[in-house]
Amino acid sequence: MKNRFWIHTLLLLLACTACNFSSTREKYKMLADEVWERDSNYRFEFDITQPGRYLMSTCVRHTTDYKQRNISCYLTISYRGSELNSINTDVLMADENGQWIGQGLGGLKTVVQPIKEIFHFDSTGIYTVEVRHRMKDKQLKGIKNIGIKITHGEK
Repeated sequence: MKNRFWIHTLLLLLACTACNFSSTREKYKMLADEVWERDSNYRFEFDITQPGRYLMSTCVRHTTDYKQRNISCYLTISYRGSELNSINTDVLMADENGQWIGQGLGGLKTVVQPIKEIFHFDSTGIYTVEVRHRMKDKQLKGIKNIGIKITHGEK
């Protein structure tokens, strides 16, 4: 009788855990010397196993040495070598008072900026997202990592 109770409890816990698996994927690239060169593109590949609507976010990890309030980015989304979409987006790093918006302790902050547009991936397979900055400065100093986060479904 005790064994049956524990087996049912375990199955219930496994069922609850299985329902809570996130369909969020997040990938980062490390930048050499914490500098983002204007002509450097960062490429991220995502294996989409379930077609549908996806929310995408641009992610930036930066040090407090970064000197600007935002980063303007250009994203290109491709599937099987064909460009599906291109987006200009701004990642806000600090508020109007100069206070860092990102999460983190000390001199390292992480900003996750959702892109307002919802993306529809019609097919399963590998989708590519390329990111580059479109700021006036050729080098953005203080940028440690660039990333992309995608979440299945509207959130």
